[in-house]
Amino acid sequence: MKKVLVIIAAVLVSAGCGSAQPVAAPTPSPAAPSTAVPSTPAASPSTPPAGLPGSLYYEQDDHLVRLTDRGPVTVLPSGGINANVSPDGHAIAYVDHDANVVVVDRDGQHPRTVLRGGVDAGFEPVWSPDSTRVLTVRGSDSAPGVIDVATGTFTPLAHKPDGIHYLWSADGRHLGYATGTCRLGVADIDGSNARLVPLIGEVTAANPNQERSCDPYSLSPDGSKMAVDMHTGDMPDGDIGRNVFANIVIDTRTGATVRLPVSGTVSAVLFQPDGGMLVRTTGSGSNHLALVSATGAVVVQVTEPAAAKEMSLIGYAPA
Repeated sequence: MKKVLVIIAAVLVSAGCGSAQPVAAPTPSPAAPSTAVPSTPAASPSTPPAGLPGSLYYEQDDHLVRLTDRGPVTVLPSGGINANVSPDGHAIAYVDHDANVVVVDRDGQHPRTVLRGGVDAGFEPVWSPDSTRVLTVRGSDSAPGVIDVATGTFTPLAHKPDGIHYLWSADGRHLGYATGTCRLGVADIDGSNARLVPLIGEVTAANPNQERSCDPYSLSPDGSKMAVDMHTGDMPDGDIGRNVFANIVIDTRTGATVRLPVSGTVSAVLFQPDGGMLVRTTGSGSNHLALVSATGAVVVQVTEPAAAKEMSLIGYAPA
């Protein structure tokens, strides 16, 4: 598959997600001012659809934008495809075009490089539940590890799951990821107890539709469910780059599909810290956003602003 070929190239060129490499001892990486992100005017408070308080972030053409009362306002002019918003909504981490991990505030201001020499494809920085750390991969030795945002200290994980597109569960105890062969996995937060999700990506009679995914999107708080971009049959799998899309939720213990209480074509599912979900569905006329409780009930369903129709949903920080 194309995905596998691209990942092999990434290992040779930029220490991507190939076979396990020796894990070096933790190396402090002091935070330093960065000039990678030009200053942009501060955005006004965001104004999502009525009934859905908080901040909605989208990616379009590598820009990261936030919905405001003036419409979409650019927060990052580049690096949006690798960006993630902190759970508290106060900061954004992304990988710049020099493969450095940079943290900015919610308006894209006050950039700080917290790791020099990361990996610019396949390893988006993901936030800890308390918004003080990010997990990413150091390019020099392909070591996945955690950066303390305040100090810039990088600490490699004790174990290496050999994944790409890592996710960090809201309970702080689990990692989700994909492999270079379009399988999905989960592990403990230190990388131990790694296991593959059954069926997904297996070449077996039990998987007749050839269901597979190299693009995990979000992880439930306890790691038991994962929203992913699922491919079947002869669908192309693309390359190692991030695909900001999810069309299904699967049970990571069994590989079974989890039914969602919405109608329409699902294009994104963002798990919330309380176990609920923000589900985006697309339509020919407009898109819709449904806030689903942890018990599976639709709490709020609203029409997404037309200005965001062709954008990719990146994050939602509740008010």
